[in-house]
Amino acid sequence: MLMVIFGAGASFDSSPTYGINEEPPGSNADDRHNAYNRLPLAKDLFANRPLFINILDRFPQCKAIVPRLRDQAVLTGEKSIEALLKEIEDEAVNYPPAKRELAAVQCYLQSAIWNCEHRWKAVTRGITNYLTLLREVRRTRKAEEPVLLVTFNYDTLLEDALEQLGFEVRSMSDYFSGRGPFILFKPHGSINWVREVDSDVPANVDHRDQLALQSYMIENAGELKISDRFVFCIPDFIANANGSGRPSFPAIAIPVEKKQVFQCPTQMIDEVAKLLPTVTRVLIIGWRGTEEHFLNLLKGHLKPSAVSGCIVAGDHTGAEETKRNIYRALKTNALVPNPRLEHAGFTQFILGRQLEQWLAPSEPWYR
Repeated sequence: MLMVIFGAGASFDSSPTYGINEEPPGSNADDRHNAYNRLPLAKDLFANRPLFINILDRFPQCKAIVPRLRDQAVLTGEKSIEALLKEIEDEAVNYPPAKRELAAVQCYLQSAIWNCEHRWKAVTRGITNYLTLLREVRRTRKAEEPVLLVTFNYDTLLEDALEQLGFEVRSMSDYFSGRGPFILFKPHGSINWVREVDSDVPANVDHRDQLALQSYMIENAGELKISDRFVFCIPDFIANANGSGRPSFPAIAIPVEKKQVFQCPTQMIDEVAKLLPTVTRVLIIGWRGTEEHFLNLLKGHLKPSAVSGCIVAGDHTGAEETKRNIYRALKTNALVPNPRLEHAGFTQFILGRQLEQWLAPSEPWYR
């Protein structure tokens, strides 16, 4: 069985029409998309984009930590934003306001990615590398064999591509049943997911006022009782996500180093665990391999001796180091013995026909 793992680099380089350009914003159209519309890499989640600044104004509780998350060392790759957020998470043990800051970060991430995705969809019009990849996988897959898709991205570009192929995701169960050949696993949550809140909200807080309700939940994050009931939502209208009348909170995992908790329904994790022993091929696109909790899941269920792999991590600044880090992570954990390294990004992998070559009948994919 094939497993495809997507990281932030996949959504960043999701358009075959609008390439990625590392230069500062200027007159080039690609530069403007990087600065305003393109879905961000982890290091740019708190970038000084006009859209992101406006959304930060809605969640002022996290503004005090934004300078740390915009550190030049983060932008250059010397430090990871995950490491800095882990520091803040550790500080919350003895500094209660940090819990409010992190709750505000979750609300910010949901709104920022939702609005950024809306802009990106208007630019790409559904013409994405995700769609082409799914088409090729569907065309060449072994009959009756499922395909496991794993994305650490909060966005819904992958769901949109599935829908264009006729596999709609309209309920939580649709992620792992009824999607034809595809099973979709989102371990870090999604911009269109929330978890119902069991805590009572005072009568003087207007449940119909989105910002007032979110502000109350952020201010009381330390005492908030958030259930494990995941439901779909429209991110800017999460107060009554499924008509239950109960408030809800974004089902978004804060990107921190060595995170041990998944932000998804338990049944989704269980279904993936059942499938992992049957995986024989792994394709990694734009993922840095730093999610320890997922690596442990793989380590506990994959059969390494039967697995071959391919790593696609781009050719931009830092890409080679990223590929080497993933290579080491897979080998060190005895997950994929000798993964193949592609000197290409997502777009190059699609347009250069490397994907088709990797899925060709001559490869073990058909054995």
